Amino acid sequence: MRKNKQILVFALLFSFLCFPVKQVFAAAGMTEVPLTVKQSFVVENPVKEMDFTGNYEFRALDQEAPMPENTKNGIYSFSLNGEQVETTFSLQYLHAGVYQYQLVQTTAEKERYQYDKSCYEITVYVKNSENGELVSEVVAEKGDGKKCGDLEFQNSYQGNPPESSEPSNPSKPDDPGKPVKTGDTTPVMAYVLLAAGALLLIAVLAYFRKRNQKKQ
Repeated sequence: MRKNKQILVFALLFSFLCFPVKQVFAAAGMTEVPLTVKQSFVVENPVKEMDFTGNYEFRALDQEAPMPENTKNGIYSFSLNGEQVETTFSLQYLHAGVYQYQLVQTTAEKERYQYDKSCYEITVYVKNSENGELVSEVVAEKGDGKKCGDLEFQNSYQGNPPESSEPSNPSKPDDPGKPVKTGDTTPVMAYVLLAAGALLLIAVLAYFRKRNQKKQ
C-alpha cells in the first residue's frame, strides 16, 4: 500500500513538471480582444485618379503584451485602402494584467493630401472574474488625454477648384466681324426718315406761301 502511494506521488510530480499548473489554468481561461481600426477620407474637388491608401503601425509598449499574427520586431504593420474602410485584428491573453499599446499612421506625405497624425494610447485591462474566467476592458486615449470610443483616422484630399467662366465684357465685341453694340437700341433710321419728312413738308409749305404772296 505504501509503495502504491509513493508511485502516485511520483506520478503527480512528473505531471506537474511536464504540465505546469500556471499554463494549464491559463489555457483554459484565455480571453480574446478584438481591435477595430477605421479610416475615412473627406474629399473636395476630386480628380479621376486618387490614392486612398493609409499605412499604420500597432506596437506594444511592454514585452509581455500579446501581439497579432504577422508581427515583426514588435510592430504589426498594416494598410487600409478606401474612403470608408476598416479592419479588425485580435489579441489573445492568457494571464491577468495591464497591457499597453500604441497605434499611429505612417503614411508618407503627398501633395493635396492631409493625413491624420493622431497617436492612440491603448490600454487593455485583463483580470480574473469571480467564476475564474478572464475578462477584459479596452481604454483608448488620444494625445489630448480624452478617451475615444473608436480607433479612427480621418484623412482628407483638397483638389483644385473648377475653373470659372470669364464674365462677358460689353466693351469688347464677341466677333470682330460684327459691329460694336452701344447701349442704345432705339431705331435710328426711323428718326432720320421722320426728320427728313418734316424738312420736306416745311419746304413745300414755304414754296406755296411765297407763291401766294406773288399773286397778291
